[in-house]
Amino acid sequence: MFNQENNTKRPVTLRGSLFIGLVIIGIFAAGALSVLAQTPSPSPTPGADVMWHGYKVTSATEIGWRFRKLSGNENTYRSDLNYKAGFRTFDSNLLLESESGKGKYFDSLLISNSGWGSDPSGSSRVNMEKIGFYKFNADVRRVTYFNNLYNFVNPVPFANSEHSSNIKHTFGDFDLTVLPQDETIRFTLGGSFNNTNGSGGTTDRFFSDEFAIITNTKSRSNDLRFGAEGKLFGFDWGLSQGFRKFTDRSTGFLDALSQGNNPTNQARLDTYFRSSPINGDVYFTQFHAHRTFAEKFDFTARLIYSSASSHSSRVQTMTGRDNTNPTGILVTSDGINVIANAKRPQTRGDLGITYAATDKFRISNTFSFDQFSVNGDEMFEEVWTKASGATLRSTTQSSAYRVHSYRRFVNTIEGDYQFSNAVALHLGYRYTKRDVNNNGFDRSCTFTTGVCTPTTTPFVESETNSTNALIAGMKIKPVKNWTIYWDLEHGLADNVFTRVENYKYTNFRVRSRLQLKTVSFNFSAMSKDNENASLPKATVTLPSTVNYITNTRNRYYSGTVDWEPMTNLSFSTGYNYRHLTSYTPIAVPISGAPGGYAFGFSQFFMRDHYFYFDVTAKPTNRVSLYASYRINRDKGQGNLVSSPVSIAAANFITSYPMQYASPEGRVVFRVSRNVDWNIGYQYYDYKDAQTPFMNYRAHLPYTSLRIYFGGRAADR
Repeated sequence: MFNQENNTKRPVTLRGSLFIGLVIIGIFAAGALSVLAQTPSPSPTPGADVMWHGYKVTSATEIGWRFRKLSGNENTYRSDLNYKAGFRTFDSNLLLESESGKGKYFDSLLISNSGWGSDPSGSSRVNMEKIGFYKFNADVRRVTYFNNLYNFVNPVPFANSEHSSNIKHTFGDFDLTVLPQDETIRFTLGGSFNNTNGSGGTTDRFFSDEFAIITNTKSRSNDLRFGAEGKLFGFDWGLSQGFRKFTDRSTGFLDALSQGNNPTNQARLDTYFRSSPINGDVYFTQFHAHRTFAEKFDFTARLIYSSASSHSSRVQTMTGRDNTNPTGILVTSDGINVIANAKRPQTRGDLGITYAATDKFRISNTFSFDQFSVNGDEMFEEVWTKASGATLRSTTQSSAYRVHSYRRFVNTIEGDYQFSNAVALHLGYRYTKRDVNNNGFDRSCTFTTGVCTPTTTPFVESETNSTNALIAGMKIKPVKNWTIYWDLEHGLADNVFTRVENYKYTNFRVRSRLQLKTVSFNFSAMSKDNENASLPKATVTLPSTVNYITNTRNRYYSGTVDWEPMTNLSFSTGYNYRHLTSYTPIAVPISGAPGGYAFGFSQFFMRDHYFYFDVTAKPTNRVSLYASYRINRDKGQGNLVSSPVSIAAANFITSYPMQYASPEGRVVFRVSRNVDWNIGYQYYDYKDAQTPFMNYRAHLPYTSLRIYFGGRAADR
């Protein structure tokens, strides 16, 4: 039995669902075909162009219905796929074209839609142009994001996650170019919007306990930009100015009394509300220039300046009972107020030059400069009162100010040499240097009566860092129809965390492509090694059995075969394997251990196999077939298990072993020159080796009609 939304609704039979879907499809098809039949064709010749007010019309519209039968964990299914039952639009488009420059309002107009209806994402695009006057592009997208996955820290086994999200994200871009074909000067105007709305959940910690909080997400941003570009003194140039406004009005609350995740203590929350409004704006200016001199020397430059500022606050109120033994004390009021401001000016410059010394040798250099500073302040106040106890009222006030300045230089020099048509070599070197300075102060004060004098602590810190890396690669053609590529990068990478050592990495990749008439073979392999020294600063003696270097070893192999023995028949198959092992030293607080910590490691394993097979066939002019099979299996850690935590060691071994299979089949019937009927079926089978509770199976049959309009569009 197939449901429209979930298994809790009234079930309907598969035959009934298919009938309802076919009726709806038939209504749309009958309406479209009747319009086509009643409209006099301006061109009686089959296959000729269809004209409308001087425009050639070409259109392909596909609409249909998806059915769904789901068994197993719906939260996992929605977090992975989120396909619903119901009406949906497939890739559809309408194209109007006239002879260049002869359209009344436009010379070409393309309208495209895909995914609206029961799909988790949809998009619409409009491209319109009038030669010599304007060019307009619009793109609007919508994504429905759902995440609610069980995890091992849930207070109730196999319950919904306390960290979840169910939001709709709508965003779009609109761009207009005036005089698009003018090489001397062109004008640009654009705008964007980005809206996020939805509900979810998170946790907050109070009174030595964790409490699940309901969240409402609501954020907005709008962009406006304008500029000009063209050619001056042989340089291609462009200048643009932009503005952005953004707001966030997300909230968190409780809708009922909560005992927290630990039911054995006295802590509870009776009421809770949190509001964290944010207002901000960004101004940005960008200039770029490019020119090629004598077809030997290429020059490219870009400069970006931006300034972002934000004003935020937080109001939080709650009542409840703390964890004071033996019965806890009632907290009649606990209020938090925070006000913060921040500003971030940034300058980014890039300069690239390329010189073709000979027909075989080319050298290039790219220099990047990035500088920004973040300065901000905050004021915090918390006032709480209790019904009893030694302290009935307490006030905490604090403030802080920071200036964080960052400056980074990156220079990359590269050379390419073409030995022959069969061999080419690429060598390069990258150097980076970073300077970071922090200064400011912290000021705090806690008092129960009267007014206290705050304690001020100044803060000063500076850090300088540099890295080096080697880049190399080759292209080799042993024979005319066989090409091999390889590239290597080895060195140090700048860590985004200023107090952590550089990453020591080695990345290697090789690709091969062989073409033998109707068969092509592709193979690639990739290796990524990453190390990061993480020796802790501890006053206790560290065990020699622990390796205090975090490292990740990632190997990836991929091979595909494509065969097209004839025009109406093609096969494609492939296999991917990913072998990943990560190791991180850890320190776990544990009573009785030397220094209060047990030292050990955390390891993660991935042993992922992926296989697919596709076949496309057209046995007759009126029937097309498509079939595919995909399976993903990760064996994870295999038989390895974590050791019990003790004062001597704390070693954790984790992975995510699972299997995911997805076969699909589709038949396309050519009903007429202008109509195709599609019938398809897709199946998803997910199996989690560690938590079978998360498994699901989903049957997704679908049907659709694709209607073609316009002479040549039907010649398919």
